[in-house]
Amino acid sequence: MNKILLILSTSRTSEKAVDFAVDKARRDGTGLIALYIIDSELTGEVFDRFTDIGFIGDKPSTELTEAVMKEYRQRGYEEIGRVQVKAMEQGVDFDAVTAHGDFVEETLKVMEKREVSVAVVVRRKTSRVSGFLKYFSRSMCAELEQQARCEVVIFEAEKDSGND
Repeated sequence: MNKILLILSTSRTSEKAVDFAVDKARRDGTGLIALYIIDSELTGEVFDRFTDIGFIGDKPSTELTEAVMKEYRQRGYEEIGRVQVKAMEQGVDFDAVTAHGDFVEETLKVMEKREVSVAVVVRRKTSRVSGFLKYFSRSMCAELEQQARCEVVIFEAEKDSGND
């Protein structure tokens, strides 16, 4: 049975994306998988920002690294729990997956392993400056859309604090 994959993130959210994924799974009579990825690049960016503002030195301590990872995992559990409640309210079969690594790579692995027919992902809002700069940087959503073997539905972030 093909499933709907909702890709969750620490850095951006969209209630519309969650509602769409739950409703589509209910209408299609398929299950919903919530995938929460702790992107390995994201943690590096946090430390880069801390270093740039002088909050930490060039090498973050093991304790700081563990604290950031713990915070990301906790956010993931909260996001997954929120989606699970919505799925249960709609009578949708629900499963959750957490992964740590490259956003696109981990998502593609889950898509293949779980026989996903539709993936729902949230793209970061783009300002004029970031809209211009996006041509010089990698867009994870565009890369995912290009490599996926299933339909990819992209929503704009309603709340944003990270990278696309």
